[in-house]
Amino acid sequence: MTSASSTGGGAPPERPNRFPEVFSPSPETLARHRARLLDPPTALRAPDGSWPLTTAYRADSLLLPAREAQSLRPEEPNDYNTALESIGVELQAPGEPGWLENLRRVDPELPVPVQLVTRSDAATDRAPDPWSALVRLRNAFGEDLRGRQIGMNHLVTAASVTVEGAPVNHGGQVDGAPVNHGGGMGESRIALYTGSRNPVAMLGRRPVRRAAAQLVGARRPVVAVLDTGIGRHDWLPVGPLGTDPVVEVSEDFQLELAAHEPWLSPHPLVDPADQPDVVRPLLGLTDSHFGHGTFVTGLVHQMCPDARILSLRVLESDGFSTEGSVLLALDWLRRRVEHAIEHGLPDQLVDVVSMSLGFYPETAAPGEVQQVADVIKRLTDLGVLVVAAAGNDATTRPFLPAAFGADPVGGTGNSQLAAIGALNASGVTTAAFSNDGPWVRRWAPGNALISTVPSWQGAANPGVGIPDGGGVGPRMRTSPDPDDLRTGFAVWAGTSFATPVVAGLIAESMAGDPETNKRFGTERAHTALKLTDIRLEERGWL
Repeated sequence: MTSASSTGGGAPPERPNRFPEVFSPSPETLARHRARLLDPPTALRAPDGSWPLTTAYRADSLLLPAREAQSLRPEEPNDYNTALESIGVELQAPGEPGWLENLRRVDPELPVPVQLVTRSDAATDRAPDPWSALVRLRNAFGEDLRGRQIGMNHLVTAASVTVEGAPVNHGGQVDGAPVNHGGGMGESRIALYTGSRNPVAMLGRRPVRRAAAQLVGARRPVVAVLDTGIGRHDWLPVGPLGTDPVVEVSEDFQLELAAHEPWLSPHPLVDPADQPDVVRPLLGLTDSHFGHGTFVTGLVHQMCPDARILSLRVLESDGFSTEGSVLLALDWLRRRVEHAIEHGLPDQLVDVVSMSLGFYPETAAPGEVQQVADVIKRLTDLGVLVVAAAGNDATTRPFLPAAFGADPVGGTGNSQLAAIGALNASGVTTAAFSNDGPWVRRWAPGNALISTVPSWQGAANPGVGIPDGGGVGPRMRTSPDPDDLRTGFAVWAGTSFATPVVAGLIAESMAGDPETNKRFGTERAHTALKLTDIRLEERGWL
């Protein structure tokens, strides 16, 4: 049984079978994030009659340009709600002053979330569906530009392998069976990756940092990391700029993010710190992506100790967030860089943005979700380089924002947005899980990497635990404890982690190569990217 075409005429086009359904968050995850999963066989067709692809999206909002969102007034008719009246829903602007203040700060074209609610006079017992509302609006607006500027508030996910839910066997068995170090597939249990935030002991020394005065341009390159936040770690001291910290956070950004969706109270991302046990706090179980941002930050620090990392928390500790939150972070960075250029504040500049996250849109043509590309371009036009993870589903289905990277074959994309695929630890072979596509032009190891995690011990216990010395002790004899992260280091896998390796190499080029000693702008960014490509090629990764 198929759904009727939204266009209402002619035979429905065949459903494309080009991509497997690679993205299926659990019902618990969808409920936690107020999200829906678009089901192609039962969903409305797109305005052109095409089948949508599976995607996850917030069930309570649509994205509208900020200038359009500001024009929504309670009790005043508007074209959006007139078009939606027949399906019993409406867009409702919150009345909180902080929300309107936010809209005045951001770029007028920035897509911002606006609540979608059931009309008070609607005779329905169903919650609003943003996809159905989007189709209705695009049909109503036709060729009007507004129709193309509306979008769903997609669920964004971290691009690391999951710590839970995969058939993971973290080590060898007592009877000598073959070791499987990570997630597998099929009856043969072929390992696809090594490391799922497994604790390890780091016996090497911490990276050595030079004084800023010794660096090219006498300033530290700044890498913005959009992730789960930052946790406590000796390698990664957090502090104000005057203390020359390794990591900088912005409470102003987190407060602005909270004001972005005032109907979420309390907002889950108001704190810049990595959170360990939000999903099951009464049990003390460690969340699946706790430490993800700290791990990414540690990789940047290992590749370029001289860099300063600006940590913006946009992902929750289960590895999910929304497109609207990520877009706001990118616009916040744009405003920071513009302010720094205008007022001559070099310490406020941002050189590289590292994004170990993304989403699969409902279309196989990334250009149909152009809002994301436009927000990134406004940032890269200033001279900021963006690196983004290619995704971990062994597919060529476009994973955004990485798929907006330059495509040398098609001659499209943003040349200052680098999509990063993952290699195995040797750097010689491609990681089995890594996505690919013509936009993936740069590669780095993303399997079995060791980096920093916050010091933490969760409630999970080792499977075996008895007093040592024939039951006398005092030390315990145990099997590995999967969430005993007190060493402060772990091994993990994903294009999430290949991405900061490249971001760190770019920062290293900016810190040490005299060729990058140019005025902040696109010419300097292109030079740094070319020098980084040389570094990648020397390692055999390009």
